[in-house]
Amino acid sequence: MNTSTYRQLIIIAPTCPPGVCGVSDHAYKTALALNKFYKSVKIGVEYFPEVIRDTPLTLTTAYWQSLLKQIEKNSTPGDLLLNFTPTSYSKTGLPFKLLQALKKFKKESPYNHLYIFFHETWDDSAGLRIHHKLRNQLIKYTVKQLSKLADGITVVTNEQKEKIISLTNSKKVRLSLVGANILPVDKENGLTSIRKPGEWVIFGLAHTRLWTLQQHLPLIKELHNNGLIKKIYAIGPLNNHYADEELSLASGQLGPGVLIQTGTLDPGEVSAMMLTAEAALVGQTADSLRKSGTFAALSAHAVPVICEAPVTLDEPPGVAIFRPHELMTNQTLLTTIEGEKRRLLLHQWFWLTRSWEAIALDMQSWING
Repeated sequence: MNTSTYRQLIIIAPTCPPGVCGVSDHAYKTALALNKFYKSVKIGVEYFPEVIRDTPLTLTTAYWQSLLKQIEKNSTPGDLLLNFTPTSYSKTGLPFKLLQALKKFKKESPYNHLYIFFHETWDDSAGLRIHHKLRNQLIKYTVKQLSKLADGITVVTNEQKEKIISLTNSKKVRLSLVGANILPVDKENGLTSIRKPGEWVIFGLAHTRLWTLQQHLPLIKELHNNGLIKKIYAIGPLNNHYADEELSLASGQLGPGVLIQTGTLDPGEVSAMMLTAEAALVGQTADSLRKSGTFAALSAHAVPVICEAPVTLDEPPGVAIFRPHELMTNQTLLTTIEGEKRRLLLHQWFWLTRSWEAIALDMQSWING
């Protein structure tokens, strides 16, 4: 019997909508989808956004400290899902008050269960400054303490899984699913919308867009010279040297007016552009595609994705992704029957496995498994 309907769930996240935070947005949408499985679902936040929401949030939202105190008072057993990133709850990487509160939560009742979602881990890259190395040590200590307390641990990439297992020797680390923060009004819109030939998109922060542009430049130049790429819309934040370099590179290599920097757009505007884009350039590794909300959103909108991902990739499906060398060989591949098949496959993959309903079922089966 599913006993979760007799329990309460508290999901802890850095903040809540309308705050700009991908982790918190994922946490809130997961909470909404999990609501039907529990007696109650509440959101506990570290801080509230400065921007005031137009309409009230659907779920009870309060500081996590007050929600944990409520559990102490009413003695109702509960599940607690912590959405963790290294500095969300302490800039030093050691959220002492949170650790103490979670220890108390676990001690209060053997029926209280704690689950940790590590959205990010520590940075092990070479050449770190001393204060970053020190913070890494504090983060690793925190991860170890959380792992000891946790009834279950989940991450979004194999690299994260290997790092957590190596640090903690934990056998309870699993891979979780990441959804899309931007969705079409109707799931079929991506397949019925009219694409604009020659209009492509790149999404992300300026440095990510620049790297993607550099990575795909040979393909872009070839297709542009043959009239198959007319405009590239760079969607995301501006006003830094990476954005300036992005525009300079595109102007020098493709001519003026080919790359159009839109700046940050609201979700509805981004969705509208995804529904008309002929293709999207993605510059991520195969492993990082699993945790990319942008990739998930492109899939939800049935946008053909150009990315250096192996065809053998199973999650997400590598056979549904277009590789640059394929388009170099067959420059009209996007508009062929094969191209349409891949677009349909990517769209089906998303709505079967990455919708918020699918993510909630995956999360619920993990917590109550």
